Amino acid sequence: MIERRLALSGTPITYAVARSKRRRTIGLRVTEDGLTVTLPSSLGLHHADHAVRDKEVWVLDRLEKMAARARPTLQGIEGEAIGWLGDELTLHVHRHTKARTRLEQTEGRIDVYVDAALSDEMAASSVRHALHRWRKREALALMTPKLEAYAGQLGTRPAKVAVREQKRRWGSCSEDGSIRMNARLVAFPEALIDYVCAHEACHLKVMDHSARFYALLDQIMPDHRVHQQALKDAVPAGAAF
Repeated sequence: MIERRLALSGTPITYAVARSKRRRTIGLRVTEDGLTVTLPSSLGLHHADHAVRDKEVWVLDRLEKMAARARPTLQGIEGEAIGWLGDELTLHVHRHTKARTRLEQTEGRIDVYVDAALSDEMAASSVRHALHRWRKREALALMTPKLEAYAGQLGTRPAKVAVREQKRRWGSCSEDGSIRMNARLVAFPEALIDYVCAHEACHLKVMDHSARFYALLDQIMPDHRVHQQALKDAVPAGAAF
């Protein structure tokens, strides 16, 4: 990607430019990583600047809202907030005499035990790795039965359920019936996790987002549109990791 800079109403911004051979129009997208402009391969970079200026009000509004949603990055240190089902667990770090890192989750807290011989930097890294493993493990245990239950209502079942940590996609379903879920979802309220599980379960029957797909989603989750919007607006609990 190419990085560009310009000023909108006196506000300096930096944005990324990507190129696509498939696109015929210019696309603008604002995510946690900032603004990205996708250009058809035939257009010059100045077209990206023109597109951003044309959408100035929208761009500044989206960037402001995204900044308001920003969360502190996980450090792996005492007292941090870890998102769990729309609430927060407090991280407590302990030093012990064993080399193996151990994690325990109890009501309102997560305790991680790390080797006392490690430096502060290495200890924090061990804590972060333990939390990533914990999140993937808990996400798989939480989401698998949900996916199976929604799929069961449609007379099918996933061939396989896997969990990954992804920035943009909450879930995906492949042609072979394998479903991949985003471990980051565990920071959101459970109703929103249910929505993503129901959505992906419907893809086991219909791979696109046609009227037939939404008819299935209406069948197993009549209020899915409410949850879809809530997921778009929601700020996950806890530190970002």
